Amino acid sequence: MKTGRALGLLAVLLAVLLAIYIPVLIGGYEPQLGLDLQGGVSVTLQALGEATGEQMAKAADIVRNRVNALGLAEPVVAAQGNSRILVQIPGIQDTERVLSIIGSTAQLQFREVLETLYPGDEAYESTQVTVPNPEDIEAFQALKDQEIVLYFGETESEDKPKVRMGPTRLTGDIIASADAAVDEQKGGYKIDFVLTDEATPQFAALTQELLQKQLAIVLDYQLESFPTVRSAIENGRGEITGDFTREEARDLALVLKMGALPVEFEPDPLVENISATLGRNSLRQGLLAGLVGLVLVVLYMAIIYRGLGGVTTFALVLFGLLIYGIVCLLGRFLDWKLTLAGIAGVVVSIGISADSSVVYFERLKEEVRDGKTLRSSVDRAYKSAFRTIIAADTATFITALILYILAMGAVKGFAFALGLATLLDVFISFFFTRPTVSLLSRLKIFDRHRFVGVGREVAGGET
Repeated sequence: MKTGRALGLLAVLLAVLLAIYIPVLIGGYEPQLGLDLQGGVSVTLQALGEATGEQMAKAADIVRNRVNALGLAEPVVAAQGNSRILVQIPGIQDTERVLSIIGSTAQLQFREVLETLYPGDEAYESTQVTVPNPEDIEAFQALKDQEIVLYFGETESEDKPKVRMGPTRLTGDIIASADAAVDEQKGGYKIDFVLTDEATPQFAALTQELLQKQLAIVLDYQLESFPTVRSAIENGRGEITGDFTREEARDLALVLKMGALPVEFEPDPLVENISATLGRNSLRQGLLAGLVGLVLVVLYMAIIYRGLGGVTTFALVLFGLLIYGIVCLLGRFLDWKLTLAGIAGVVVSIGISADSSVVYFERLKEEVRDGKTLRSSVDRAYKSAFRTIIAADTATFITALILYILAMGAVKGFAFALGLATLLDVFISFFFTRPTVSLLSRLKIFDRHRFVGVGREVAGGET
């Protein structure tokens, strides 16, 4: 390899490092840590009764969208069989709010008001309020098509009216979008919603039918409001008013916008909090494992390959710099989070990177043993070794890709880190190891048998 080309390859490597680290240093970016390193919460939602795989997959998608909309990116949301959904969210603070959003079924119902009973009315005491029981699946699902009676107003109030309503006429599936807004008439907040194109004529027909009557808006069997219909609503817009705080209105709008869960879940999900202390210990152990592996590899390469071991050491340092910089950028711009499994993938890839050097150096030693000079052997040995390196790394990358596509959770992080490291191995081998060895071979002090760990061996001879 000509000196100019070798320097050109090293210049490309330097340009890549600068392109990565200039934004990292200026922006002060750091790796984003996953649940097992940063701490967070793990939630298992248990379905009530049996559900189909399609229903669970749809429910998982809705939960994932709800979490992402809260700005809690990089969640692990996965259906487990036909009865559970696993949700893992790193670094959250307001656990209760997140639980209320990801577990809310948001079953919105529009019902005709048949009667409103106030304390003192003759039938008030004898009229029983409907108490939904989600654990009685058949009875709970049958409520949708039955008359129900619900309180309206604050739970603590002693003079709440009872409202008797007919069967459900329309559900929350008719809502296309929803947003929280200030209720200028009553104060507080409300939810403005827009109906789907298909539902607009249905809602118009319903409001036309209920002119001068009351239409109840029921959310998860809590009566939110029952306004009187003054005119048919034909523009496909409406509002839900109630005693909402700003956060409650935003959360309700979010849930309605993302869609209702197609499966009923137990009201008390299994919650596991992972402390940040445990995460720091895991991170420390992972980094220690990587450091020990790196030191062992460096010692092995120095003993076996002498001067070439120094090239491998610098290659591994570059590998670490590239991995760290890329992880920082991925965390900043794609919200990718480094997990303990991802660190394991990087640690494994240290061996892969060293293995590429071993392939090249062994081929180089064979050339030197045959009596050729180091300088004349560099390019010929690399061409032969590079084919092997590409074949091995391709097999590893395909494995990592398949694992990434089919796996979920922590395994996906391992596969991603392994695939990324495999690509960097090829890059470093071509743009650093090859030109560096080529340039060193031109120096008389390095153009010796001992530099490659051969000593005084010659073809057919002995040490």
